[in-house]
Amino acid sequence: MSSWKEFLYKKVRVITTDARLFEGKLEGIDNATNIVISNCIERIARVKGTDDKYQQLDMGLYMLRGGTVVCIGEVDESIPVDWENLTGDKLKDTKNPL
Repeated sequence: MSSWKEFLYKKVRVITTDARLFEGKLEGIDNATNIVISNCIERIARVKGTDDKYQQLDMGLYMLRGGTVVCIGEVDESIPVDWENLTGDKLKDTKNPL
């Protein structure tokens, strides 16, 4: 596992246990993987076979609880993404039923 410190103050994407995608500048992280993201947006992609439209929700300064974070990755802005035309299968959540 890499150190989270290498992502501090960089643009990252975060996937959560309920299959949500957040993007913004990583401002802080603790040992429990609680994170703070500035200029945060939530990206909601279109699901294949539906009439859904891509959505981008401005969240501002946002905190995510560590228990909901599945992965964090640095954004490579040299690779363009056409969010308007991107489609995919609906993701299952990663929560374990008790």
